[in-house]
Amino acid sequence: MAGYNARLAVVGMPTIAHDLNADIWSMTWIIQGYMLGSTFVQLIVGRLSDLFGRVRMFNLGILIFIIGALASGISSEPYILALSRILQGLGGAFLMSLSVTILTDNIPSNMLGRWLGINQITWRAGAIIGLTMSGFIIDYLGWRWIFLSQIPIGLIALYWSMRSLKEIYKPVEKPKIDFQGFALFSVSITLLLISLTLTGYGYEIYSRELLITSLTLFVLFVIWEIKTTSPALDLKIFKIWQFTGGIIAQLLYSIGFGASLTLLAIYLQSVNGLDPSITGMLLTPYEVTFMIFGVIGGWLSDKIGFAPVTITGLTLSSLGLYMFSRLSTLMTLIIGELIFGIGTGLFVSPNTSSIMTSVPPQRRGVASSLRTLSFNIGFILSLNLSILSMTYYIPYKIASQLITLGEALGSHSQNIAVELEKLDSAIKHSFLIQSIVMALGIPFSITRIKRSLHK
Repeated sequence: MAGYNARLAVVGMPTIAHDLNADIWSMTWIIQGYMLGSTFVQLIVGRLSDLFGRVRMFNLGILIFIIGALASGISSEPYILALSRILQGLGGAFLMSLSVTILTDNIPSNMLGRWLGINQITWRAGAIIGLTMSGFIIDYLGWRWIFLSQIPIGLIALYWSMRSLKEIYKPVEKPKIDFQGFALFSVSITLLLISLTLTGYGYEIYSRELLITSLTLFVLFVIWEIKTTSPALDLKIFKIWQFTGGIIAQLLYSIGFGASLTLLAIYLQSVNGLDPSITGMLLTPYEVTFMIFGVIGGWLSDKIGFAPVTITGLTLSSLGLYMFSRLSTLMTLIIGELIFGIGTGLFVSPNTSSIMTSVPPQRRGVASSLRTLSFNIGFILSLNLSILSMTYYIPYKIASQLITLGEALGSHSQNIAVELEKLDSAIKHSFLIQSIVMALGIPFSITRIKRSLHK
């Protein structure tokens, strides 16, 4: 369900933007609204699951997700859709974190990698369905149905979860919640993400003020967590390098990965003029490859340790992004997707396994939330880096017009051709930056090789 949701909006974004008369600013908030909502509550979701159990929190997340899908489907304005996506992201926070936590509670550590790989299969299967179906849904039913179609899927998932999932984990702590810590952390992270977004649009003055406020609140959060007896985040877990190195690698990976499929969708639809259904089909090779190598990566990490697999994965992912920066033919696109899919598939499950097995059971909920949090922050950073790249090559207003199907430029075909060439260069430049950032994650896997081989 989560994978289906993630890919539906990617292909549909240019059409949604055109229908709602949204510019790049609005588009960005619609895309990252889900991530913002998910990020805002990540830490408290993990802590609540450590205190009250995983399954009931998981079911609550599905319910919130369904409500968010309904609100998104009936939205009439860009800002309403963005707010609805934030609500859906609140539910998604429970799904993304607790699915991994529930698996870790139930699977022996020497088999966790392959089961996390299987978990990736279900996510990617949903993503493939989302990619292949989204274009046809938009072409024949309209973009609203890419959200409304999630409602029956969510209801089926909720029914299955309530009937089938059993609570294995038994809380060992008294249920005391650090509301002050959660408030400081959530507001700090939210202001950070808004600051990054404003930076992407050139509002340096406001973004600087928000960044300073965010950092101040984060310092207060750390001081509070050190002093309080029942912290929202036990800072001692960062002394575990297998955990901390994995979180940093996850962050750099997500900066490299975050904007990739959105940029490819814009490249195919806005630069090359393809319709949504064809775009969805052309992005499918990546998802299929990721799905296959997600299982292989998990199996290999159980056999030889996570570090060699994650190093290979990050290297290939960086190479795939580099190929996207040199896009010229359909063959280049497909080969790039295959390499990128192999790389990301090999990285995700082993790195997740290394993070989750490095902490004690009573800290797994928070550990999983921090893993998801690092992904969300990196994802939003990636989107805003891509916007900075675009506005370096092409004026903001022109980029908005091109991405929303170009009709605002009128009949000046020569002007459109020139500006599309600039948009093409901007997208490729962004991919080059993402490739470099992805490669920066490699040292954080290399430094954990010893622990990997003796886990």
